[in-house]
Order: sequence, then C-alpha cells, then structure tokens
Amino acid sequence: MNGKINAKVEEELEGIVDGPFYNHYTRGSSPGSSILEAFDHTKRFIAEEGPFDVVIGFSQGAALAASLLIHQSKTYPAEPSLFRAAVFICGAAPWESSGLEHIAPQPDTYPITIPTANIVGKADTLFPEGMKLFKLCEPAKATFYDHGSKHMVPFDAKNTEEMARIIKETVAKAISG
Repeated sequence: MNGKINAKVEEELEGIVDGPFYNHYTRGSSPGSSILEAFDHTKRFIAEEGPFDVVIGFSQGAALAASLLIHQSKTYPAEPSLFRAAVFICGAAPWESSGLEHIAPQPDTYPITIPTANIVGKADTLFPEGMKLFKLCEPAKATFYDHGSKHMVPFDAKNTEEMARIIKETVAKAISG
C-alpha cells in the first residue's frame, strides 16, 4: 500500500530502486494529526483489499504498521489484532496516536504481541529507531536479523536466504497460534 504523499527517494536507494516513492506522513518531524489520517487510510485499504494475515513494512511503513497495531490494541483491547504477524524492515520508530511522541520502550512491557520479524541494517541511519521498534515486540514472538547494510533490503544470496528464513519462521509462529 502506498502512502498518499509524494516523496523523494532515500539516499541509499537512489539508483537502486525505481520510483515513484510515497510517504504516509511528513518525514523529519512529528506527524501530528496526520498519523490519524494515515491510520484511516490504512484501515480503509484493509477493509477494501483485506483481510491480511501478515503486514510487511519498510522504513516509515514499518513505523506506521507498528503504530497502528499499538493504537488498535489500546483503543480496542477486546478485538483481535489487525494482523497475525508483522515483518518490520529497516523500521523507523513508531509514533503515539497523537503523532507528537515516539513510542518509547518500557521495561517488561511489549505492546506488539503478535509474532514479528525485525530486520535491520547496522549501517542504516535508522538503526537506533529499528532497535526501539524491536524492543516494543514481545520477546518470545520476536525474531531479529541484522543484514549489516544501509537503509535498504540487500539482494545478495546470504542475506536473502536469512531474511526469508526468519520471515517463514515468523509466519509459522502466527499459524501455530
């Protein structure tokens, strides 16, 4: 699902991936109330095209997916999760539903309770944010992989095989309950 805002390509992806590129909310500052618009856009897409067992988000898409999962679980605690599993690739830190603050990890509190695959790159400028996102995931259901590269999905065989393995493992956790 594309965001609704036209965007420039990330520096690491220039010349590697063809556009167009989109954001779900403005980059570089807090999204404010536009996060709620992104939630609504995403929920409309799910209603029209879904349901979906797994959400996969890259960068801001990972942050949006995590933010929405947490928002939904707080707002509708009796309802099942929107997804059975999540794959976060080079994720940015998720936002509170106010769009003013990042959701900070708290000791022994894991607001993302579905199985997750957390794929990061140590050379990514968003690596610290991806680690914050990982720390919001229930440890027994969270899988972690560092591909060692920048803000991108590497294409080499070793990384591709390992990323595919942890995604399959995450989906298997979701299926087994």
